[in-house]
Amino acid sequence: MHVLAPEETREVPGLVVVPSIFGPAPDLLGRLAELADAALVVVADPFWRVGGGVVPYGDHAGAIARLQEFDRRQCFVDMRAVIDWTRGRCNGRVVGLGICFGGPYVLLAAGAASLSGVVTWHGSRMEGFLDRADRITCPLRFHFGDADPITPPAAIEQIRAAFAAHPDASFVIHPGAEHGFSHDGAAFDAIATRSAIEDTRALLVALASPSASSPSCEPRGGGR
Repeated sequence: MHVLAPEETREVPGLVVVPSIFGPAPDLLGRLAELADAALVVVADPFWRVGGGVVPYGDHAGAIARLQEFDRRQCFVDMRAVIDWTRGRCNGRVVGLGICFGGPYVLLAAGAASLSGVVTWHGSRMEGFLDRADRITCPLRFHFGDADPITPPAAIEQIRAAFAAHPDASFVIHPGAEHGFSHDGAAFDAIATRSAIEDTRALLVALASPSASSPSCEPRGGGR
């Protein structure tokens, strides 16, 4: 994992980032470094057990091949361990940021009461991970592009409907933005990326306040 701030700071929350199938790419680390003054930023490498590192954005075949070797259950266990490590080194509040592939993992962690907030940037396949949506109460910030073929408008509406009764869930749909809008390359959208970064920052700043009302993602009525 990559730690983009001092390894211990009790004044700000933590931000655990689960990146896309391409891994912790340099452009992503550069953008996340902008948040290192507002959080203990920890970028996980979900593929470390199968070689890890970065696959170039243009190498979809290589990224998919790595994904096929991947143990999703073990990844969730690993993410929980990273969240716990981060919680012990910040103010105790941890936000999960899921990017593309990482979106479902932060929702799963929220459903397991491990997070104080969730943010996603062009999260993918999250409509298949909504079975605990009604149990999640922590702040949720979703950023999608309206030209995203992986998470099309119908999928976004499924996610929105699942959190319709949530006390603090916001959806930002970026006009013209495609899947991977925060990644360098043809899909990069500077306006959408800046909005997503600043929205993430705002949530982190709110969770830095000792008096902030920020429920963890505790299941209503107990876990299961």
